[in-house]
This record gives sequence, structure tokens and C-alpha cells, in this order.
Amino acid sequence: MEVTDKVKSQYHGNSIHKNLLIEIPELEMTVSNNQICCESMKLRESILEVDNIEFVGCIASVFQIQLENLLDNVKGKQIRVSISTEDTQDEPVTLFNGIIDSVIMQGNKQIKEIVAYDQLYDKGKTEVSTWYKSLTFPVTLKDLRDSLFNYIGIIQVETQLPNDGVEIKKEYNPNSLRALSVIKAICQINGVFGIINRQGKFEYRILGGIEEDGCPYPSEVLFPGADVFPAGPGAFPQTGSRAGTEATGFAFYRSVSYEEFKVKPVDRLTIRQSEEDGGVSCGTGTNNYIIQGNMFTYGLAEDALAAIAENIYPNVQGFAYHPFTAENNGLPFLECGLDAVSYMMVDWENSSGGDIVYEEKSFYILNRELQGIQGLKDSYSARGEEYQTEFITDLQTQIDILKKNGGPSQNVQTQIEDYTYSKDEIDRMVSGSGAANIVSVSVMPADPDFNTLYLIQGEVVVE
Repeated sequence: MEVTDKVKSQYHGNSIHKNLLIEIPELEMTVSNNQICCESMKLRESILEVDNIEFVGCIASVFQIQLENLLDNVKGKQIRVSISTEDTQDEPVTLFNGIIDSVIMQGNKQIKEIVAYDQLYDKGKTEVSTWYKSLTFPVTLKDLRDSLFNYIGIIQVETQLPNDGVEIKKEYNPNSLRALSVIKAICQINGVFGIINRQGKFEYRILGGIEEDGCPYPSEVLFPGADVFPAGPGAFPQTGSRAGTEATGFAFYRSVSYEEFKVKPVDRLTIRQSEEDGGVSCGTGTNNYIIQGNMFTYGLAEDALAAIAENIYPNVQGFAYHPFTAENNGLPFLECGLDAVSYMMVDWENSSGGDIVYEEKSFYILNRELQGIQGLKDSYSARGEEYQTEFITDLQTQIDILKKNGGPSQNVQTQIEDYTYSKDEIDRMVSGSGAANIVSVSVMPADPDFNTLYLIQGEVVVE
């Protein structure tokens, strides 16, 4: 987030008084400081919550606060939140822009706990099968995504994505289709992380690599660097985020822990429809990022898929990082997928006797939780496995493909990790001509029926 050095300096410690501004525009309401319960604010943001790299994102941000004497009904209303200090009231830092999802009374007290999510949480659930069927095909991916976001009422940050020019043909006739499934497919086919930014707009974020000196970019100046924390007692020298940039490190933080390994960068990209499909690949390495079952790659010719893969590859290759967790003073202007953090830590391997050697460790912020108001605290983290592993995308897309083919294919097994559907929901998804029967069993029968879809302990097996 672009803020002035003056603003950054206000959050060095907890001695400067901070003002949290909460606005509910539809009610023309501004919540005053004396209504906010002490230190009750929490803000969670994320672009990657799993161990395996998925260039998708689309994780709703969550804002929580406790308020006293709030008599109005605010559930379902827009909420805007910003923070400032006495000396920077004309330069507030925007924290959140979303919709209030729940309002919970706290016992017999006049206190309400408000939980709000950004627009993706609610509007991502929008049923868009009617919208999809109304499109005039073929349609470019750019026109399709513009039409989708206009349909669900979310503004996009204007940008050009690598595969915007790809022409999409009509391959589905869905009875059910959620907006979030389509948005995730758009992000995945472009190798970007989708997120609702703090202005309430949908933004596509691309994470750069880490240079040989261990300093991440695109951030011009790392936190903590000379332009964020001025030199002071206990600070140690370090290099900046770009070659030749001088900066002063900040040695004070609550805690940092990290994996010794670095998540290996993707050096091969494969697009395929199923595990039985060889697909097309870009890159010659062994750490393979697999896009499987994307709704926009179905039915495309091999040369078209190869062109798509080549367009995505620059966005996913070279992204390497240390999984880590850290606790710090709160810096509200840092954002997931846009900023990195750097710490001076003891290099025990090269330290001996009384001679302590320090080394710089740099990390990407993929998840963050900001808590408190006067005593702002930040928790940063990035999860990851050393090597990329395969994963299967949305169950909805997989079943849509089965429906497109007129019925269930042979010997397809799909692991389900992040999606849970009831029997009735799955039954609706596969209803129609040539649909499979749904049977829940503890083990596979010895003589399975080829027209039956068996549900076994979190796995969907189509025989």
C-alpha cells in the first residue's frame, strides 16, 4: 500500500494514539471511538492457506470488532474501516471494505460482536448458470470475466491478464454454477491470486521471485528497512530489496520461526483434464504445477492449450519462499501478496565464541492477522511444502464434465479435500440425462455398478 514515510513512522511502536474509523454508509453512521471495545479488532487476510501452492487465492477477508450501544440493525450493511493517528488524520490507512455478516449480542451487556466479510464471501455464492447460458459464444476470457463481475456486482481492478485473449467456446449446459467456481477458474488459468482489496475491488496479484541476495520484490523497500524503521539502538546493517539499495535492518520483533527448506520454484507447468490425460506442458523441470479440470480448458485443441500454458508459466515459475510464522508490531499498510518482511537473525553456523554473526532472512506475507488498536499486533505466515504435489480442482467442474460427456466416465477417482457436499447437493449436480446414482458406502462393493457414484470417506469414486 502506498503511504508516506510519515504514516509509516507512526506505527513503529505503541506509544502513539490511534483512531479506528468505522463507517456504515447506508445508515450514514460513523462509529465513535468510545463505542469500540478496547483492543477488540481483528482483521484476517490471506491468498494461500494450504501447504501446496495453488495460484488461485479467492479467500475472503474477515473483520471482527466489538461495539457498545449499537442500537441500529446493521446486519447485511456495508462497512468501511480505516485507521489513523493524531498526526495523520488526513492520511488514514484503509483496512477493510465489506459486508456485515453477523451481529452477536454478548450476554446481557450492551455489546455486539460484528463479523464482516468482503464481497467475495457473499457474492461468490451467486448462482450464475443463467448468466453463463446467456453468453454469446465464442467469447474471449476478458469479455467473459468482465461480464461475470458486472453480473454479480463486483468491480475489478483494471488489468490485462495473460490469457485474456483466449476464445472460450460453449462446452457446458450447467443446471448449477456458482460465481466463485468461475472466478477461481479464471485466476487459475492466468496463474494469479485473486483477492478483494481494501477498497472493495477484485484484484489479481502476481508474486515475483526472490533475487539471489535473498531479498524479495516487487516491494521497493522491505519491512523492516530504512524507510520503514529508522536506524536505532539494536539495529543491524543489511542490504535492501534491490541490488545496490542500502537499508537499515530492524532487529526487534516478538518471534519468528521458519522452515530450513525453501519451497522449490515451479519449473514445469502441465494442463490436463484428468489423471489419465497426458495434457500439455511448459518447462522441462520436475517440480510440476498441474492445472486439472479447469472449466476453460475443456475441449481446446492441443496447440491452444500449449499457448495457454506458455502464457501462464511466467507467472508461476521462480516463486520460491521459506514457510514461516512471525509476530510483530502491527503495520496496517502491509498486504498479502504485495509485501515481504525481512528480519536480522543470528547465523549460528558462522557464529562462534563471543562473535555473533547476523544474517538477513526475507519472507513473503501470504497470510496475516492484525489485532488490537492501541497495541497493534501483526501475525504473518506462509505455509508450503518443499516440492509441488498434484491436486484436483473443483468437484463442480469435474461433475460438469461428466454431464457434458453424457454420463459418468470409467475409472475416475477424485480426492476431495476442500469441498464438502451433502448427498442432496451432489444429487442435484448430477441430475439429468445419463446421471449417475448416488450411494454412500463404507467400502467399495465387490461388484460395483457402472452407473453408480459411490461416496467413500471423503472420496468420490465414479466406476
